[in-house]
Amino acid sequence: MTVRNYVALFTIFLSSSFAKGQTATHLIRSQQPPLLSFDDLVSLASVDPPPPDLQKRLDALLSEPFISNEASLAGAEPRKPVVRGIGPVLRIAEWNINRLDKESMRLALSDRQGYYQAARENPKLKRKALNRALAEVDNLQGADVIVLDEIDDGVKRSGYHNVPRDLAQLLHMNYAYAVEFVELNSIYLGVKKIDIVDLARQRQAKETFGVNPARDLALEGTALLSRFPILNARIVPLPEEYDWYHGEIGAISELEKAEKWSAKKLFDERLARQVRRGGRLLLLVQLAVPGVPSGVLTVACPHLEDYATPKGRREQMNFVLQQIAGIPGPLVSAGDLNTLGHDGTPVTTKRVIKRYLENYRFWLREAFYLILPIPGVHYAVTAINYFKNYHDPTATNIPILAPNHSEPLFADLRKFRFADGGRFDWAGRKQDSFHRKGRTLSDSDERAWKGFATTFSYRRTYHGLVGEWKIDWILAKSVVPHSGRTLCDLNTATAERISDHCPTTVDFPLH
Repeated sequence: MTVRNYVALFTIFLSSSFAKGQTATHLIRSQQPPLLSFDDLVSLASVDPPPPDLQKRLDALLSEPFISNEASLAGAEPRKPVVRGIGPVLRIAEWNINRLDKESMRLALSDRQGYYQAARENPKLKRKALNRALAEVDNLQGADVIVLDEIDDGVKRSGYHNVPRDLAQLLHMNYAYAVEFVELNSIYLGVKKIDIVDLARQRQAKETFGVNPARDLALEGTALLSRFPILNARIVPLPEEYDWYHGEIGAISELEKAEKWSAKKLFDERLARQVRRGGRLLLLVQLAVPGVPSGVLTVACPHLEDYATPKGRREQMNFVLQQIAGIPGPLVSAGDLNTLGHDGTPVTTKRVIKRYLENYRFWLREAFYLILPIPGVHYAVTAINYFKNYHDPTATNIPILAPNHSEPLFADLRKFRFADGGRFDWAGRKQDSFHRKGRTLSDSDERAWKGFATTFSYRRTYHGLVGEWKIDWILAKSVVPHSGRTLCDLNTATAERISDHCPTTVDFPLH
């Protein structure tokens, strides 16, 4: 045996011993930052800037993760599903659950028979679609690590449930939870109607400002559930691309100035706003996973801003890369990157005018078509570019004439190198992909007949021609991804679809 082999075996032994030692003696049983009181929430909604002491406690809430290893300390073990031709695997799932705590979501994660009964109640569901959905349920329930975006704790819309803790207990999993936003819309609108000095009288009622003061925690964020022990977790705030407090308050003020609107329309639009404190983040979690190189796996969970330009999301992603560049060994990135390919900033007349006046690419393109003596070429190029980019944020970007505004973000990811020389798996090996499609990222993210299987959609997509995007991604470094899947039949088989996002899964061999 060579010296190199001895060193490799010794490294594996140390890593395994470290992981077991952490599991037995050094795991964090439970921790969480101090929560805010209802009076704190009222102050955050109505006082700007918040008092220094409250701002300090808010900063702690937004920067210190909730961590629980109760499952591992109670003896829970990973499932490590066995895949034919591969052996035991670590299956990782990512799902943006859109803030709601639905029974169908819980059934999809934990109860195959219960899900089957719920799906059978959908009169429009065909037998083949039901079978596909059940196969996807089986796949999802084999996941030992689940990343959940837009998950609530103590919010009225999800029944004031502590959703990350409840799901972790249901699935016998540990969890880390990062608060992204403190939701204040109802309180802000209520404060505008009721003098704060009247709060004492309001507390005699069941609800104050439309929420229950005794139960309202107003937290929304990102969670990672794991059957492997959590060694540590930390939160990194991302550069701000949209001010969710001042921007939404300004939007409500503009709505109220529109006197021609009906009272109901104005009321609905105000409730649709999202006045909140906080911002997008990166949750970094280290797991003890025997079977991967070094025995420790880092999972990076970024959530990029949807109210942003593609350039803004690219800058946020580059910031994420700076934060993870020095992390050695295996790493998986799983999150909602909001790669919509268009400007998602809220639309105002002033912003639309400015967008075109300052967009030199728009004027160069118009000038090119003006001097080109070919009738209809503008429409032909637009159609060709639409097909080129259709469901594929990684498609070639041809500035000015045939742009793909999401592609520069993926170009950065493809070129990125970690400090230890590692990089994201980009090859897309045909034999490792779910549909045996050997193109970019096909082994970690399912490909379709054109582009990728989409993960986000509006309710009306006109047979998938519009309103569908691939925005949730799983990327891997120093571990080989297999059979990346998008589970949309599972998401839509019940009478009411579970989320506007479909879950995705990827397998990693445990050797």
